[in-house]
Amino acid sequence: MSKVLFINGQREEIANIFRGKAPAGFDVSWIPYKTDEAAKAKLIADVEYLVLHPAAISANLFRQAKSLRLVQLLAAGYDEIDLKLAAELGVSVATNGGANSWSVAEHCVATLLALYKRLPQCDQSVRAGTWRKPVTGFNTFEVAGKTVGIIGAGNIGRKVARRFKAFEAEILYCDARPATDIENELGARKVSLEALLAQSDIITLHVPLLKETQGLIGERTLPLMKPNAVVINASRGPVIDEKALVAALEAGQIAGACIDVFEKEPVAADHPLLKFDNVLLTPHTAGHSYEGWFRRSDFAWANIHRVAAGEKPLSLALPEEN
Repeated sequence: MSKVLFINGQREEIANIFRGKAPAGFDVSWIPYKTDEAAKAKLIADVEYLVLHPAAISANLFRQAKSLRLVQLLAAGYDEIDLKLAAELGVSVATNGGANSWSVAEHCVATLLALYKRLPQCDQSVRAGTWRKPVTGFNTFEVAGKTVGIIGAGNIGRKVARRFKAFEAEILYCDARPATDIENELGARKVSLEALLAQSDIITLHVPLLKETQGLIGERTLPLMKPNAVVINASRGPVIDEKALVAALEAGQIAGACIDVFEKEPVAADHPLLKFDNVLLTPHTAGHSYEGWFRRSDFAWANIHRVAAGEKPLSLALPEEN
C-alpha cells in the first residue's frame, strides 16, 4: 500500500478534508508542520507521496525520503522548495493547479473595493460614533471607467480580469504568452510592462517569484505609474521591493496599495507599511476559502493517481534555467 504523508501547517480540519477524499490503496497520515525535523525524517523515510502546506521542506528531509515520487503542494507558491535538488533526486514537485484561484481573484477585487470605498475607516467611524467622518465625498472612488493592468495572465490573472471587467473597467495585461481567451472575451489588450504601468489605474500582480520577478515593482517601475495608481499584490512578497514602495507612498508617487504577501512574514509591529491609511494589509490569506480546500485536495489526489499510474503530474514546478 502506497504511503501518503501530509505535513499540515493549517487547522486539523484541512487534514480531515484531505484524508476524507483518500481512495482505496493508499495509507494516509498527517503531522503538524511544527513537528521537529528528526521526527519528520523518521516518518518520511518510506513515503512515496508527500503533500505540503505550507510549501516548504528542508534539503535534509528531501534526502531522507528515499522512496519519494511526488511532492504535491496545496499552495501555488513554490519558492521555498529546492527544485534543483528535487530534479536531482528524481522527484516531481507540483503546485495546486490553480485550485485557490477563485479565492485569490475575489480577494484582489475585495481589497481594492475596500480601499477605494475606505471601508475599514468607515466601519471604525460608525463604531466610534463619528459617522461619516472618513468620507469627504472626494476620497472614495469607482472601478467603472478605470484601466486595470494584469501582470501575469495565468489562472488567477484571468479570473481577476473577468471580475474587474464586470465593473466596466478596461483590461490590459502583460505576459510572455498571449491570453487570447480574455482578449476575445473581454477585449483585453496585451502590452509591455512599461505601457501597462503607465496606463493603468489599478495594477495587480499574479506572477511566481523568479529571478526576473523579484523586485519587479521597485525603484525603476514605481515612477512609471500614474499618481492615482493602486497596486495589488497577492502573489509573492518579494515581487515588490517594500522599501521602494514605502518611499513611493511617502512621496505621493502612487495613490495606494493592497498587500497580502510580504518580504518577511509575519509582518513586524514596526513595519513602515502599517502607518499608511491608503494601504490595505491582509495576512497572506487571499487564497484561503472553505471551498478551496476541497478543490486543493481533489487536485492533489488526482495528481497522486497520475503518478501511481505512471503518468506525469499536472501543474509541475520546474527549476529555473541558469
